[in-house]
Amino acid sequence: MEALERCRNLIDFFNEFVLRHTEQMFDIALKIIRKDLVEDLTFNELLSGSEKFAGYLIQEREIRIGDRIAILGKNCVNWDIAFWGAILAGTIPVLIDPERKAEGVKKHLSHTEAELLVMANDYQDEPSREELRRFIPTIKMTVFPKIDFKTFRKRLCWIKNIKNVISPDKTAVILCTSGTTEDPREVELSHQNLLSNLKGALEIVKIRPQDRLGHILPPHHSFGLTVGKLLPLCVGATNIYTDSYRHIAQFIKEEEVTIFIAVPALFVAIAKKIRYGLTQIQAKSGIVRLLNRVAPKMIGKILLRKLGWANLRFLVSGSAPMSKWVLETFWRLGIELREGYGTTENSPVYGFNTSPKKLGSVGKPISTLLVKIAPDGEILLGGPCIAKGYHNNPEATKKTFETDPNGIRWVHTGDLGHLDQDGDLFITGRKKYLIVLPGGKKVHPEHLELVLSGAKYVKDILIVPDRQNQEEYVKAIVFPNLEEIGPERNIEVIKKLVWESINNLQQKSKELSSFERVKTLEITMEEFEKTSNGKIKRDSYLPRPATL
Repeated sequence: MEALERCRNLIDFFNEFVLRHTEQMFDIALKIIRKDLVEDLTFNELLSGSEKFAGYLIQEREIRIGDRIAILGKNCVNWDIAFWGAILAGTIPVLIDPERKAEGVKKHLSHTEAELLVMANDYQDEPSREELRRFIPTIKMTVFPKIDFKTFRKRLCWIKNIKNVISPDKTAVILCTSGTTEDPREVELSHQNLLSNLKGALEIVKIRPQDRLGHILPPHHSFGLTVGKLLPLCVGATNIYTDSYRHIAQFIKEEEVTIFIAVPALFVAIAKKIRYGLTQIQAKSGIVRLLNRVAPKMIGKILLRKLGWANLRFLVSGSAPMSKWVLETFWRLGIELREGYGTTENSPVYGFNTSPKKLGSVGKPISTLLVKIAPDGEILLGGPCIAKGYHNNPEATKKTFETDPNGIRWVHTGDLGHLDQDGDLFITGRKKYLIVLPGGKKVHPEHLELVLSGAKYVKDILIVPDRQNQEEYVKAIVFPNLEEIGPERNIEVIKKLVWESINNLQQKSKELSSFERVKTLEITMEEFEKTSNGKIKRDSYLPRPATL
């Protein structure tokens, strides 16, 4: 922690935490296990490659301090080389989602006034890459078909003094989040923002040098950057990324993962398999039925041993709310699934719950963050972790951020929630998606989705308003669990099965009021369109407002 306190910027951070681990030349800093790629990077290679790339930017491309360098590509070792090389050169990495189509990428490049694009050869397809190549000359940028740090010459003489002119309040990185074409939301995080968030996160995560941090977090996302990339570097832990959702159990076993971090959708799938498996075993074994009733943690130990997860310390969920039934499934078996919270605008860690008595809460804020609830229920976060604002978007910045008379910067998260008597935060939904029923009752669709995700034949569910006679009702759009349903593909039969499983759950649920129950159901046989961190793109499925 003292070492982190000494860091004024991310260049200090790199020199402090990467350089110290290069003594163990062959220690792995990063391992990538993708469906199409397996590779790793030692601390020594990370140091050498990043310095060479920084020298290349300064010498060959005449990049200046403060210039913006866009990085576009999937998670790989060269992504880290590009990111840290850009930092060491005193530039600002602009992190773009590689799942974004070329047209969206071009808008981000233009709006952030990027000087150079580092584009990996795994971005989309060749026509998309060619479209960007043709676009580049119009804004004086250069494209790399891939990053090969071994060919770059070392230019340390340009790097040594750069850190002295990068103050903590300077922009460190620009994260291209969602937002409309007319209202782009590219978040500027300062060096102080990220370092403050890391300091608070370290106090609660308690990651150790011997830890092997496994995750599925994309690096262009704030959660993936801070927790997936920066956090393990603080202690020299091994960072292991995978995109193979279907083989997570095998991944945790083979890589001897001690901390695993993922989005809720993955834990929902695991919880359903655990519940189904226990149901099947209990039907055949009276001993298992007894143990599950009186000593469920013993069942959990047996399960971990069978899976080969003996090294696993705990699990962390982030990026979206977690269903309480999922949390209960894990904690009841003695497996810690810590639900976290945060926004890109707060760099992004808020904290996470560590108590089985507070399931459904995201706990208290880290020490470098403040929280308060506005009169309308909106969650506000404040302190040194709060972003500078949205790049070149003063109107959106003014609406979202404010500085109080005491000089504390606050962000309006757009999330609704409440604090209990112990100061633990409970999130109820998003302000913009609140459904107001004819009698004035308010339904939080996210809460309803979390509860109904436990229905037997539901794989993904989206709650939207169903407007009839200009009044709103609650409607569910469901992508069914076809594996659970079996070979049946008649849409009406499937709809009946799904409805029965949802209605049965609604009738038994102690979490839902009568007015929150789904009235109408729509089945989709196509998977929902999702963001790269697993969230359903809700706006794509909301009913359009009536026009004259």
